[in-house]
Amino acid sequence: MSRTPAFRAAVALLLLCAMRAGAPAAEPPRRIASLSLTADEILVEIVPLERLVAATTAADDPEMSNVVGRVPPSIARFPKADVERLLALAPELVVVSEYTDADFLHLLERTRLRTHRMTGLHSLAGMRQAILDLGQAVGEPEAARRLVARFDGRLSDLAGRLAGAPRPRALYWSSPFTAGGDSAIGALIECGGAVNVGRELGLTGIQPLDAERAFMSQPDVIVVGLQDDIAVLRGHPLLSKLPAVRAGRLVYIPSRLLVTLSQHAADACWAIASALHPRRTPRGAP
Repeated sequence: MSRTPAFRAAVALLLLCAMRAGAPAAEPPRRIASLSLTADEILVEIVPLERLVAATTAADDPEMSNVVGRVPPSIARFPKADVERLLALAPELVVVSEYTDADFLHLLERTRLRTHRMTGLHSLAGMRQAILDLGQAVGEPEAARRLVARFDGRLSDLAGRLAGAPRPRALYWSSPFTAGGDSAIGALIECGGAVNVGRELGLTGIQPLDAERAFMSQPDVIVVGLQDDIAVLRGHPLLSKLPAVRAGRLVYIPSRLLVTLSQHAADACWAIASALHPRRTPRGAP
């Protein structure tokens, strides 16, 4: 079977990376490839952009990303995991997350490229630690600590404003899914001054929720990340009868905030709190 020049080059780079992997990482990585939107959002804050050789295409998506326009076009974009293309960039560190495709992670392990996997992203405390761990991995611990200090400050300010406030029961709805306990969206709802109905129902993570059970839960408010879900709720034969739907207690939070697993989760908490507790957390508050 013939081998293309690109294939031979990739094999040569693989051997080079394997040799590098056997040596101790004495210096911070100079060439960092991010294959996670979470890493994209953090890395643009803590490393010089000339050290970033790859980011995800999601970084440019205004529906999903909180860093649109901050990743220079000269940096390679990955719409999906591609080992051969990744090898051609010769990164010294590849950043992935616990949500990265398992088959790709297996292939990545075989390349022996140095990797850093972000974990614990289902909670605010986990996101905080993930930022610090990534800072260590890229050789920028002080920048990561400064970022975490801002994150902590915003959440502390919010907690002080919400102290003693009544907490409405909020159901996250993305037809037909909801967020239970041990989920990032559930953590945002609770941080934003509400009781997470998904946790009350005994659900864990992101789970499907049938319409009958959602109706029986009788939430005070429903949180959605897509405008289309509002139309679905209003047109549903059963859910349209929920008092929260009839009274218009439908809170739309942009998807880029609801799905973020980075420092921007603090912004998501503020957005939810501003909708549920406008007197305590007016929009635009720091």
